[in-house]
Amino acid sequence: MGIRIESGFLFVLKISSLQLLVDHWVLLGIGRWSIFSKRLPSALLVFALYLFLSSIYLKIKDKLLTMAMWLCLQDGASMEDIEQLSKFRFKKVANEKVADDVQGGVMTECGTDSPIKHRFLLHLNDDHCDLEECCICLSCYDDGVELRQLPCAHHFHCSCINKWLFINASCPLCKYNILKSSSQN
Repeated sequence: MGIRIESGFLFVLKISSLQLLVDHWVLLGIGRWSIFSKRLPSALLVFALYLFLSSIYLKIKDKLLTMAMWLCLQDGASMEDIEQLSKFRFKKVANEKVADDVQGGVMTECGTDSPIKHRFLLHLNDDHCDLEECCICLSCYDDGVELRQLPCAHHFHCSCINKWLFINASCPLCKYNILKSSSQN
């Protein structure tokens, strides 16, 4: 009776691992028809092929996962798509106070010969603006900051919306897809 516990443990471990593989194989239905019939050599060949393909999968699973993640990120816009969007410079207009808590602001289009101005009102409550803030970073527009306007007329900080559009080519507020803007008009 010279069996040591360590070798017995290793033997049991190997048997249970093999049993797990066989159970998985039978569960898949590959071995059900062949283990209990006279086709045992062909069943072993199929089982060996199954083990081989499983080992290949384990070696390339990281590459498959990377490809799947890359395909998921293909909803983003390219830099060319983003650069086609209108770019504005925001300027607070301090002398256009309408009331104590309302202040005016102007967005002037950048990069054109005749800049287009968009006027809007800022509602200030406790040093925080309600309407004209970047809905991505949630901060108010500072004087002189560059904004980018989407075709749906929503505007954001250039740096914020550029990062957003690289991941997802739709407006964070209304989900308007900038890549399919011609079909949505």
